[in-house]
Amino acid sequence: MTNCGPMAKVMQILEELIHSLKRDFPVKAAVVGSHLIAVASRRLGLAARLPGKEGGEQDSCEEDMFALSGRSARDLARWLLENEWLRAGIGMASLNSLLDIEHDKLQETNAKHIIADRSAGKNLMVVGRFPFVKMIQPNVRNLWVMEKQASAGCISEEEGYQLLPEADVVAITGSSLINHTFERIISHCRVDSFKIMLGPSTPLSPVLFDYGVDVIGGALVERVNTVLAEVERGVAFRKLQGVRTVVMVKDSLGGF
Repeated sequence: MTNCGPMAKVMQILEELIHSLKRDFPVKAAVVGSHLIAVASRRLGLAARLPGKEGGEQDSCEEDMFALSGRSARDLARWLLENEWLRAGIGMASLNSLLDIEHDKLQETNAKHIIADRSAGKNLMVVGRFPFVKMIQPNVRNLWVMEKQASAGCISEEEGYQLLPEADVVAITGSSLINHTFERIISHCRVDSFKIMLGPSTPLSPVLFDYGVDVIGGALVERVNTVLAEVERGVAFRKLQGVRTVVMVKDSLGGF
């Protein structure tokens, strides 16, 4: 099987993302909703809230949310290395709240438009469930939606790993960093496939380019109080007010 980009050791990309944080800020607010997690420090960082791990394991830090205010956001970012998904999600949101974002390298577009253009007539693998998939499906040769917990219309994680080498375009949820599946996913891609990471968890960091990602699709929060309130109410990411979707690209897309 052909690997795409450098073979990543387990946790290596997460360690590099954490190491890239140049400054630390105290946490001003932290909210866990039914869909999203938000942590405010330098800015407001978001992450997906993943369901508990298989076997009915309960997240143990629900009560800790009230004790996060004033803590080091960089220290919380290290929770991303843990195997409890709620804590890892808080770590991801904390990391996103601290990143040094190169705003001059951001493009004002939604990653789904790039996926639609690049996958026309080709094989598309989508890792994670995204609402735009039905819009794209009529224009692709083959569409596979891979989920860790397979549901109707999706293929299982193991089936996905078998099919990844056939994909010309791979859209990877940023949540793969939270559940620690990114390294395995990227190692099953072809070198020449077009790979894009997207979703609210996705860090707007060039570190991802070193691991084979071609386009990074993330979010910038512009109305902090509005987003904190909506996350607490359980609003899904696609319906959030006060959030701007942007992309960073490794190389020129040539108008996509």
